[in-house]
Amino acid sequence: MKRFCVALWLCAMCVMFWVVPAFGASGGQQRVLPPVVEGVVRNLDFFARPWVFWRHENHFLHDVNRLNDELIGVTLISPSGFEVNLVYDVSTLKIVYRNSSLHRRHRREAMRHESISVADAVRLARSVAMTSN
Repeated sequence: MKRFCVALWLCAMCVMFWVVPAFGASGGQQRVLPPVVEGVVRNLDFFARPWVFWRHENHFLHDVNRLNDELIGVTLISPSGFEVNLVYDVSTLKIVYRNSSLHRRHRREAMRHESISVADAVRLARSVAMTSN
């Protein structure tokens, strides 16, 4: 039953983020689950902890990379358009690396379009973690 609920939740997320906007897309484009959502689901142990992003709750999550068992890298897009790269130590939840840059406008818009809000990522991780336990 729990697996069914998780599958239903993921389907609802797909509808909310990709099927509804697809009606405006031009002919025959098929949407797939973005890598950022897959990265959130694969790293539930990290994203289910909301205090990790307490200073970044208004940012957008663009990319997630598990570097090894102890480090995870995330790419955030700030509300002002800056790309913020952070590497967290998973056991201590401390930031061990931080970098930011500003891209050209068309690249910023494309990155934001491929992203989900940090609050939604945390909600997704919590929901999947609660249904899988």
